[in-house]
Amino acid sequence: MPFAVSTLGFPGLPLAAVAELLTRHEVRYVQLRCAEDEPVHAGIGTAARRAARRLLTDAGIGVAGLATYVRLTDGAPGLREHLQLALDLGAPALRLMPGGEGDVERWTGPAAEALAGAVETAAGSGVRLLVETHDAFLRGGDLAALLHAAGATVPAAGAIWDAMHPWRAGETVARTAAALAPWLAEVQIKDAASPQQRRPLVPGQGAVPLRDILRAATGIGFAGPVVLEHEARWYADAAPIDEAIAASKRLLSNPV
Repeated sequence: MPFAVSTLGFPGLPLAAVAELLTRHEVRYVQLRCAEDEPVHAGIGTAARRAARRLLTDAGIGVAGLATYVRLTDGAPGLREHLQLALDLGAPALRLMPGGEGDVERWTGPAAEALAGAVETAAGSGVRLLVETHDAFLRGGDLAALLHAAGATVPAAGAIWDAMHPWRAGETVARTAAALAPWLAEVQIKDAASPQQRRPLVPGQGAVPLRDILRAATGIGFAGPVVLEHEARWYADAAPIDEAIAASKRLLSNPV
């Protein structure tokens, strides 16, 4: 399974330093967090986009996808701008946030309508739209219901299994895998001490059942990418990113 690292783990780091870090760890793919406090986001100009793509290409690093904050329950504002950014950078996928809070049934209809429209907007671009287990849609079953309601089909749309959220919502690994099986396009790995104590730990040192998740994903035919999403942007006391990358690589080399 291809391994990528999200820039959420080293917030604001200049792209040249990102390339140096990943090269040092022999990581060949990056997921770029698209926010205004990052070097790559939808507001940068043509020259900056060309320079970013050239820098990563020269370093031998591919873009696994763009981690956007486009929210479906808000009507997916900014989708077109991020689609263009993906095309300019050669990114094959956009991460979309489902949005909403609390009662998932309240949000499923609006999110599904927005996703259906987003898929139509992205048609023919070659860029996949991937929705993450997040916000009101923490469980794989919640996200599957959204994808069903939107009439989502592969490869235009897909699901991201964020290892943290179905687990902290109490959904078993087997249930998440079964629910997401038709659409699973990415697995995000991270670790923490408990559902309540979510400071990022070195993967394998916390309570998130990462090995079980990777085995289950493989069992339903998932082939990658696996993305380390080490949430250092939100936790100043997160474990060191170098240790997190090294541990993730070990985990992927021996997930049994």
